[in-house]
Amino acid sequence: MNGRINLISQAEYARRRGVAKSAVAKAVKEGRITLIDGKIDPAVADIQWAQNTRARADAGRPASEQVEGMGDAPQAANNASQAPDSASTAKDDYQALRVRREMAAVEREERENAKDAGLLVEKSAARRGTFDAFRALRDDVMNAPQRAAPRVIGLADTREIEHVFREELRKAFEIAEKRLQALLPMTLEAK
Repeated sequence: MNGRINLISQAEYARRRGVAKSAVAKAVKEGRITLIDGKIDPAVADIQWAQNTRARADAGRPASEQVEGMGDAPQAANNASQAPDSASTAKDDYQALRVRREMAAVEREERENAKDAGLLVEKSAARRGTFDAFRALRDDVMNAPQRAAPRVIGLADTREIEHVFREELRKAFEIAEKRLQALLPMTLEAK
């Protein structure tokens, strides 16, 4: 940058933005865009335009729909009393839609950030991992008596027998805990 401000006319700014000169003039008149010696700084004006000007609610409709009611003077006169209410309702609807759209974009970004950080996993992978881990736990617990049987042969004291069974069950649950920890995202393991 050379430190100089590049000032242009309202007509030139309208051409650059691809809008009518009257739209730029209206934005200047309403104070949405500031002038410097009757000229516009395009860099500043672009920021002001984005912050202070809302998109038209009917910008996405085809021109045939926008001019559909032209030439219907009697109908327009009948609807004149309803116009202020419908205009405010349309404005409220547009603003509510815009808020919902912006909230959805924020939520989408938060999900993407959490996924990138490793805090989110695919639902199907989590279900499959949980099923496999609990199936392995069930198998280990059901096989504990078979592993303990040779060790309890010849033991007469019930406390010693209980100790052997408790030891086998503890081993099964420790193995299951290690399996579940291996399935968790790394960031959750540290916490």
